[in-house]
Amino acid sequence: MATVPNFEELALRYVLADDDEKEQHQVISEQAARAIEESANKRATVGQWVASIHQWMQSSGDDDLISRAKALDFLAGTLRVLSRGTDTLKADQVKLLVTFFCSMFENDHKAGVVASAKALRHLIVMKHFQSTLGSDLLQSVCKLGEDFKLQAPTTRLEIYHLFWDLIRIRAVASDLEYRAGNASGFVLDLLNLCRNERDPENLMVWFAILKTFLQDLDLSADVTSEVFKAFSAYFPISLRPSATPSSVTTDNLKEALRSCFSAHRRVASLSIPFLVDKLDKVDQTAAVKVDILLTLEACLVQYDHPKQSVVPHADHIWSSLKYEVRNGEIQDIIKATLKVLYSLTKRLDGDDLQAFLDNAWRDMKEDISDTRYTAQAGRLLVAIVGASPQSFALLMPRALEHIKKTIKNNSSVLHKRHLIALMSSIVKLRLHLTSDLDFVQSQSKEEGHLSDDLFGDSLFHDLYLPFWEEHSAAASPIEYIGILRETMDGLGTLPGQLSSGKDSIRRLCSDSTCEQIISLLAKPVIICPLTGTKYFDLAEEGVPQDLFDAGQEALRSAVPLYPPSFRYLLLQYLASIRDSYRAQTRPHDLISQIRNVSSTLCSLIHSDGLEPDSCWRNEAALTNTLLQGLQWMLSERADPEFLVVFIDAIHVALKRALKEGSTWDTGPRLTKERFYDLVRLFEAKDMPQIDLDRPGKIEALDTDEGGPNRPRFAYCLFVLQQLYRRFTPLTSPVRPVEVDPNQNIAATLSGGLDESSHDLILGHVILLNQLGQLATSVVRSFSEEEQRTLDLDSEALCLFHVRNDYPAQKLSPAWTLSHFNGYRTVPLTLGIIQGLWPGAIRPEIHLSTINTLASALIVTPMPCSKAVRPAMDALLCVLSNKFDVGKNKLLMETRIQTQQPFILEVRSLISKYDGIFNADAKLRVFRSVLHYLAGDVARPLTGPDQNPLLTLIIENGAMDLTTGRQLAQIMGLLVAPRESLSEPNHAIRKKLGPGWFYHKNVVPFLDRCFPNAETEEREAVNRAVGIFSILRHLDYAIYAPEAAQIVRIGIRSLSTFQVGVETESLLVVLLHLLEKEPGELEGHLAALIQGLTAMYGVACNAADDAAKSTPDTGKQDGPGFRPKASHVGARDRNSIATRMYALRFFQNLTESRYDAHLLLPHRRALLRPLAVACGDSVREIRRTALKARQAWEGLG
Repeated sequence: MATVPNFEELALRYVLADDDEKEQHQVISEQAARAIEESANKRATVGQWVASIHQWMQSSGDDDLISRAKALDFLAGTLRVLSRGTDTLKADQVKLLVTFFCSMFENDHKAGVVASAKALRHLIVMKHFQSTLGSDLLQSVCKLGEDFKLQAPTTRLEIYHLFWDLIRIRAVASDLEYRAGNASGFVLDLLNLCRNERDPENLMVWFAILKTFLQDLDLSADVTSEVFKAFSAYFPISLRPSATPSSVTTDNLKEALRSCFSAHRRVASLSIPFLVDKLDKVDQTAAVKVDILLTLEACLVQYDHPKQSVVPHADHIWSSLKYEVRNGEIQDIIKATLKVLYSLTKRLDGDDLQAFLDNAWRDMKEDISDTRYTAQAGRLLVAIVGASPQSFALLMPRALEHIKKTIKNNSSVLHKRHLIALMSSIVKLRLHLTSDLDFVQSQSKEEGHLSDDLFGDSLFHDLYLPFWEEHSAAASPIEYIGILRETMDGLGTLPGQLSSGKDSIRRLCSDSTCEQIISLLAKPVIICPLTGTKYFDLAEEGVPQDLFDAGQEALRSAVPLYPPSFRYLLLQYLASIRDSYRAQTRPHDLISQIRNVSSTLCSLIHSDGLEPDSCWRNEAALTNTLLQGLQWMLSERADPEFLVVFIDAIHVALKRALKEGSTWDTGPRLTKERFYDLVRLFEAKDMPQIDLDRPGKIEALDTDEGGPNRPRFAYCLFVLQQLYRRFTPLTSPVRPVEVDPNQNIAATLSGGLDESSHDLILGHVILLNQLGQLATSVVRSFSEEEQRTLDLDSEALCLFHVRNDYPAQKLSPAWTLSHFNGYRTVPLTLGIIQGLWPGAIRPEIHLSTINTLASALIVTPMPCSKAVRPAMDALLCVLSNKFDVGKNKLLMETRIQTQQPFILEVRSLISKYDGIFNADAKLRVFRSVLHYLAGDVARPLTGPDQNPLLTLIIENGAMDLTTGRQLAQIMGLLVAPRESLSEPNHAIRKKLGPGWFYHKNVVPFLDRCFPNAETEEREAVNRAVGIFSILRHLDYAIYAPEAAQIVRIGIRSLSTFQVGVETESLLVVLLHLLEKEPGELEGHLAALIQGLTAMYGVACNAADDAAKSTPDTGKQDGPGFRPKASHVGARDRNSIATRMYALRFFQNLTESRYDAHLLLPHRRALLRPLAVACGDSVREIRRTALKARQAWEGLG
């Protein structure tokens, strides 16, 4: 037999333990509970356990309140543990304990309430708790009377939880209801006890109790009224600020109180009139009105038996709420009101619905005819008819007839605008209803359909078309723009009107009507912009922006609803371009409009509601159309600008297609065999083939292959192939048979791109660069394995001129980087190489490319034009980066050999002082070397002597007499961010690469930025120029340890740097320092402010000199003229950057963490130059100067 512990000792330990020793209390309670559970004579054990607190219960004085309360809590804690095993205590023991704890509410209001409430909560969940004890328990608690409200909020909360737990026990609730009948006297007792509760947490439980009374008890009308009074007295409820934080929010209280109003239909006769009357009061705030409306909506939605609870109040609700919309101005109130009316209509049916609609329509009909209230009446109408199929069928025919009649007999522009907007809202509503599956399934055969006969061709021909023709004439006033905008809103959804009911679904508008609608919408969006015609004669712009935006949005709605419309738009697009180009009235405007309209068409592809397969078909149709447009421009021998705009448009379309493909197309990877199978399919489908001058068909790719196997990626590659072949024929034709593998073959430029005119060459280089960027977007979308399988690295040289699907071409000819036309095909090679994964580039093919580039870039005179050289430099950079020499010893040796021509040339150039090489030629070679090294710097080789070329440039570049300073100015190319080495282009980048480069190639030369016995002034300045050119592209964290030394170099450089790129780099670094660690500059503020003020003055003088020496811009006509983006010269642009950064530095000084006393001594000296800067000729500089001046004037 287990030894019974000393309960008195346990009770004493419990009482003496501190309140914060919760774990000790828990241990003691578990020990006591375990003793009771293991006892053989539970009756005696329980008696000993209760008697253990006798010593504290004898005294009832105030001095012993805490001890007495903790003693009772000892019993409650034990019961909490015992309640886990619900059958430990027998019925008589439970009853005895209930009686004991109930007596505490009458005998010990100060110490016994909390512990007793806790104990009773544990007792009522025990198995042997008798439901008949519930009534006695409630009566005992109610004996607290007026003392209840004197209890602490936490004490009352414990009692509320006791009530809440008790009435949720179904047996107890039934017994209480049986004893009291529907008079429910205990409810009244609780209402009297708990009235005037104010604590938020207590109210949450109290509202839940009241809600349960209404839902679970059959209360009499009088008792129901008293319950309603108890919670309605709190409405509207809010939460006052309190020093005691609470987890309950105002929204929590509102929702809890709202649940009382909507608890049961028995309070409908009280709740609805109460809420409506509250709403009619004129002194309610917007927040209160919204709360009332949300509560009323909850009631209408939650009450069952709507004939008893809702119908009697329908007209009363309408009569009150209609004015909230009719005369309302606050949108939150209007929206909440419309939701209430929607919910009200949804609960009505049969004759009740008919009567309600008749009553509401009488009011709305008058308001629709009144210009002042048309818009408001329209919102009411849409809310009501959209509630149910029955309400739409009953009210819409007469409403539609009245609206059409009012439109025809009206002359007010504003009224017609409101009426057509209402009509469009109804059309959009019906589209939404027929698209809602739940709504359609809710219709029964007995219910009328959604007025199908009124929303098809008849609506367009009887209303929309005459209305459009009346208001879209060229001589129409500008005020009609608003009317047409609202009309477009409805026209965009009219093609999507479907039959209602459960029969087979059909489109209500015929194909001819849909085509007419698309034609109307296409005019302001596509036709007028491309043809240059004005939509309105009185408008300043061709198509007013509001009208264009509305048409674009309407097309975005119409295209998914009527898929054939997209083909019509594409045909209109091509026809308009041809007509406008032949007219040649404004070629530059046409170029910009082609770009804008192409972008619009691209956005229509991915309109909301289009299925993935439809998106794919539209993508292909748009790209085919653009190919046809490009082919037509080529046949017309158009200016390169027209070709470029089509290349750009194709690029945008393909990028969108590839993005969609990465999301939706999850088919197998693309192999060479599958690709050429798809190519043959594309050719068989008569897709446009621009390289063969075959226009093909726009809808060529309406193929059966859909789902995840959509051939998006293959299609994009196929388009790229034919574009490359169109612009680059071969020096020797490649046949599928009789291939000589020893024959060198290279690509040249097609006819039309090989002119020698400087302007045309520049235009063609831009075209080829854009085509190369398109290639990058396509190529980089493939995985490394797919790139290797498709041999895309070899395509960089042959430019897709070899069909590798021919068995006879297993031996390929020797392809080389084409030197024809002055290397002008290099941008195409760069486009492919740039998008390749490093593992997809074979060294045996492309090492020779690096050697070819190196040889070409160091030759004088240049074998290429200045426009092509940047592409050659970029290709050299990419190849240098993507050969992962760190993993291949042989490749490392080859790489060092490749550097030798560069090393020899650089040494030769640095050592020549006799003028054999002019400065520009030397600088071009140095620039190419820096591009080559930039690829290395991105993934540095940290071993000794692994990059002798970089060492040579860093150590000796600044020593060159003729170009040392210019070389230092471009030294930032080594670390500058560039797209070709970005992550999307799969460049090899090491996270620590910039840091390694800085510590290896910058830190050792910081001391040489000051002249001394070993360093001349020229070298010191050049070193500083190069270092700041590099630092501007590095994160501050990299050079933070040397920040103090860099600041000193910067202060010296303020007086030695030339205005332009040098001062710009310096100021960028100083701004970084000021932002990241202003403390580094604190001791040098005087020198910095003085130096920057002087630099700003020099920059202003440079700008004045540039303005005086600006040559005449010449005639602005002729085929070679190209409008300037800005008439600002290069010298002036450099001056602008210096002035802007200097003023920004002055402004940021006041925003940094400097105390005012550090800045105030410099205010007077700065205010004058800042005032002068406020009159600068550049607007952005004036704005920055004004902010800086205001900041300095506000100091102190």
